[in-house]
Amino acid sequence: MAIKLEKLYQRYKVSIFRYLYRMGGDYHLAEELTQETFYRAFISLKNFRGESTLSTWLFRIAYYVYTGHVRGRPQEWNLPLNHEIPDGNKANDPARHLDDAENWRMARLSLEQLPLDYRAVIVLRELEGLTFEEIGAILGKSPTTVRVTLCRAKKKYRQVFDQLEGDDND
Repeated sequence: MAIKLEKLYQRYKVSIFRYLYRMGGDYHLAEELTQETFYRAFISLKNFRGESTLSTWLFRIAYYVYTGHVRGRPQEWNLPLNHEIPDGNKANDPARHLDDAENWRMARLSLEQLPLDYRAVIVLRELEGLTFEEIGAILGKSPTTVRVTLCRAKKKYRQVFDQLEGDDND
């Protein structure tokens, strides 16, 4: 059993970490919640009925671990120091380099302000590339509801982004 658990961890740890990191924006918190996710998964593995894929099941556990963590706490976001910003020297356009960095910051702040279910749907679909069926299984919603939620989430994201962009231009 230990070999199977190790294989499960090695196969999915990066995806689960990436999801939790994108949800909260805090590297150390994502590491902690990833460990908690796998701890809960290992304890519950005997109850896994195979009604979904292992990855969907793990993302569902990660979602509940994350929501349990943020419930009742003020949202604390940390913009990572190592995010990818195109090298302005390579592009010969330092202004573009600054624009890209600012757009990244605005995108992160916009995502931060979305309700948890909107943020989860955007991260799972747009950043993790999961199907509507997989997201539905993770969030306990139908694929149709996930589609509608994604549409609303994108609309709200655009509104928040535009508002933040307007505030920065004032």
